[in-house]
Amino acid sequence: MGKEVNRKVNPETKTSLKIIQAGEQPPCLRPGFGFCRGCFGWENMLSAALQGDPIWQNARIHCSETGLTVTFKR
Repeated sequence: MGKEVNRKVNPETKTSLKIIQAGEQPPCLRPGFGFCRGCFGWENMLSAALQGDPIWQNARIHCSETGLTVTFKR
């Protein structure tokens, strides 16, 4: 089962992240890392979801390197 993160991601829409599978921070979020092969990058995926892209708002965002998997909860 997922665990809801209390921190709000976007106060305007009151959107929060729900952790489906715990894992370390994705390496692409480290300064200067770049992108992993086959990944759009967490910042890009989260930004798209917060900007209203319905595909990313409903997607399970997964890091194949660390196992972290999240979705958005409204």
